[in-house]
Amino acid sequence: FKASIMTTDIECRDYHNYANNTCSFMRTTPDCKLDEGFINYLTFVFCTIGDKLVALGLTLLAGWLLVLFIGLGVTADAYFCPALRVIARVLKLSENIAGVTFLAFGNGAPDIFSAIAAVGSAKGGDVGLAFGALFGAGVFVTTVVAGTIGLVTPFTSIQRPLLRDIIFFIVAAFGAYVAMYDGKIYLVESLGFVIMYIVYLIVLIGGYFVNRQIKDRRALLQAVQTEAAAKSYGSVQATDETTVAADEASRIIPDGSESQPDVTFALALRHAFLPRTDTPWAERNLINKIFSIIRMPVLLILHFTVPLVDYDVQQHNWNKLLNSFLLLSGPLTVAILTKVGFMKIANFFPVWAVVAIVGAILCFASLILTEYHTKPRYHSGFAFLGFAVSVVWIYCIANEIVNLLSTFGIVFGISNTILGLTFLAWGNSLSDYVSNVVSARQGYPNMGISACYGGPLLNFLMGLGIPFTFATIKNGAPFSIDVSLLQNVIAYFLFGSLAGTLVFIPLNKFYYGRRFGSLLILYYVAFLVIAFLIETNVIGGK
Repeated sequence: FKASIMTTDIECRDYHNYANNTCSFMRTTPDCKLDEGFINYLTFVFCTIGDKLVALGLTLLAGWLLVLFIGLGVTADAYFCPALRVIARVLKLSENIAGVTFLAFGNGAPDIFSAIAAVGSAKGGDVGLAFGALFGAGVFVTTVVAGTIGLVTPFTSIQRPLLRDIIFFIVAAFGAYVAMYDGKIYLVESLGFVIMYIVYLIVLIGGYFVNRQIKDRRALLQAVQTEAAAKSYGSVQATDETTVAADEASRIIPDGSESQPDVTFALALRHAFLPRTDTPWAERNLINKIFSIIRMPVLLILHFTVPLVDYDVQQHNWNKLLNSFLLLSGPLTVAILTKVGFMKIANFFPVWAVVAIVGAILCFASLILTEYHTKPRYHSGFAFLGFAVSVVWIYCIANEIVNLLSTFGIVFGISNTILGLTFLAWGNSLSDYVSNVVSARQGYPNMGISACYGGPLLNFLMGLGIPFTFATIKNGAPFSIDVSLLQNVIAYFLFGSLAGTLVFIPLNKFYYGRRFGSLLILYYVAFLVIAFLIETNVIGGK
């Protein structure tokens, strides 16, 4: 049996033909082996749990998938983004530049790392999980999230920034379709996505500074005109008061390009060694309590492995015992998760042991040289360690999510593309939905609607540019992909949602109302219906 499988080019999805010995099939078929990740979920279901309890195994995996999505979001929001804020401050970057670079990358980390994991684990050119997630998330955010904002908070949007983001997104979507049309992605094409985002940043930052100069000139001209008018009436005192008022008014002129409050979930204040939350347990509703119970093991693991520097907390979250311990646990976590720690020096001494020894020395040095109630000068350096550890955690969690979704696809016979545009896209976009809609309800609809296009644009360009650039360089040749009808259709729908918005919104005087919001949501429903009809071969079937 083993010989026949090993010598035959057979796909893992054909396991139904070996119902009498599914476990052996999963263990010996090359297509069932995972290149990345720590757990082979197929052997867990069919060997560890057993053929007769497959339903139980899949139920356990569904619960584990929920935990992984929570872990991905918590790591990005509570550790990765704060580390980027501190790094941006250490590097003395302006708030605007930091927002469109470091913080935007932090918010899009789950999508980008999921795409990297999906491309890295692709077999036979099947990158449907990556394409489905990126295109699917783009359609979801630009229709459901944008439509929900229009439904709950009808408003008139800013014009030039919105048109700029939509046009860039349309060009990116068209470029992605052209790149995958011939079934190969070349290095020039993958680098083109990265270069396009750099151009977008240049336009964005350049526009910000041009706007500031225009505002300053207008304020100066207004002040000069006010002073001249006051002198003509012989009121020197009125001139001074009016000039000051004009200067103050120029500083508070609202402008869509100005940075607005960052609407994200507040980080828990860590006054003690263990993580705590601001909301007492008795004041939480049932859903919040269940979510907190599920999230607590994730928080504990991250709390003891990822350093957190938080400028909003007293002493910037310095804790002598915890930070000293993190000098040992942080590097050791990176060594184990990247599997570098399992390598041996001179075929004898494992790398993880070297890391543990160095970490222990640093740990004891910190305990001796630092104070309990005074943070050291180098405390900001913990943010760089936190950045490195959180990146590794996010990438490893994304790998496990991709492997889990691939397992469900194999068991149920679902294509990677449909899994990407549904579960992976929904899981990664849930935080966008919550934060964008909440910001709109709190009186910042322009910030929410801008994030519906600017955020997915970053994820789209970097999610395609980074993994395929690495893959083409690693292979030394173009990356061959298996293009399907469904992948073409989701590209059409993304282009359609963006082009439709670009045409309708100016005609509607940039007003996002309930009618347009409803149309966007119905558009997404039609998109899902057609996608499932293609998946079930009702459309395009042989």
